[in-house]
Amino acid sequence: MFQQPRPSTSWFAPANWLDNAVARSVNIPYAGVPHEPDVFLNGNSRIKIAKKYLHKRMLLGARRQLRHERPHLDGSQRVLWIYAKRNFGDATMDMAGRALLKNTGVRLDLLTLPSQVPLFREDDIFGRVYGDPLEVDANLYDAILLSEYNLQSIRLKARYFRKLPHACLYQYFNGPDRNQTCFSYAGVNDVFSLGYDVDELASISKPYLSSCDATRDSVRPLLPAQPFIALAAGGVDPNRTYHRWPEFVDMLSRCDDARIPKELVVLGSDNGTEIAQNLCARAPGNVAIRSLTGKLAFLQAREIVAHAALFVGADGGLMHVAHSTSTPSVSLFSHREPPYLRLTEACHSIGLQGSGNVDTIEPAQIMDAVLQQLATRQPSLSCAD
Repeated sequence: MFQQPRPSTSWFAPANWLDNAVARSVNIPYAGVPHEPDVFLNGNSRIKIAKKYLHKRMLLGARRQLRHERPHLDGSQRVLWIYAKRNFGDATMDMAGRALLKNTGVRLDLLTLPSQVPLFREDDIFGRVYGDPLEVDANLYDAILLSEYNLQSIRLKARYFRKLPHACLYQYFNGPDRNQTCFSYAGVNDVFSLGYDVDELASISKPYLSSCDATRDSVRPLLPAQPFIALAAGGVDPNRTYHRWPEFVDMLSRCDDARIPKELVVLGSDNGTEIAQNLCARAPGNVAIRSLTGKLAFLQAREIVAHAALFVGADGGLMHVAHSTSTPSVSLFSHREPPYLRLTEACHSIGLQGSGNVDTIEPAQIMDAVLQQLATRQPSLSCAD
């Protein structure tokens, strides 16, 4: 079987409760989900890990929620998914597994933070998307789905949906770096008893988003008439903000194959505007650069990427949004983020990892990866030195 049996929920069933608490905190109970428990254990106290586990158990017990915990949900139930994290990239990965529920008849709605609502309000799997628990009529639902047992999710469940049964995708897992997209698919597969095996999940797991006709129509006037590369500029984390794009653009301008796109559309939030302006100001004569930084919502940026020949960008929210399209990509990672924990086979991405921050990735490496990706669609691409 693909699913590994979940550990006993008894606090003291194992001879060594500490080992049990640590195991449930650092080991993913599904096969095929990349994660790094050993790395985490090497840098963290087992006692502290166990305390966090026990705190969650005690909080669930004090709020009388342990009795409502279920290992699986019935596909005939009306389910409300509660997601309480703020990061857009995390949300895109953590809820990607809902793609398995498309066209299955499962009725699924979402309660999330107000800031996340625009990212999911056009979803074709979530029926309703709420940004405030006071908007939700608990009587409409048969069960609650939690992504994880964090403090805010437990409080929301206990306060507003106290008597409803619930399942939790990630259970008590907490701490080790992991492939969140694969984890989400494996969790949804298990909770809803969908029956996919490891190889099937590996071949289809990728971030999932959708948008409506109005969003698609809104970006049509912004699309270049010729093939183009979508480039993500800026970033919140300096370690994941690439500053060597001018060198990459210079290399692109010298590429002698006519099939290489010489148009760039620069995407990102306001923190990428200065980088984009500098690129536009010093663009070589044979490279057209247009900046849309700070001008688009995430779903609009996604539609731009969906029409691009290629996406190139550093690890971040926009990268994960880009991977929800069918556009191939080149993804940049610092030494802190192993590509295999951020990408999946279905992302169709080449991951490049620096020896330090992303600026340690040479523009020539990016250019080689760009050529490799485009060559899969257009053979015999070459570039002049």
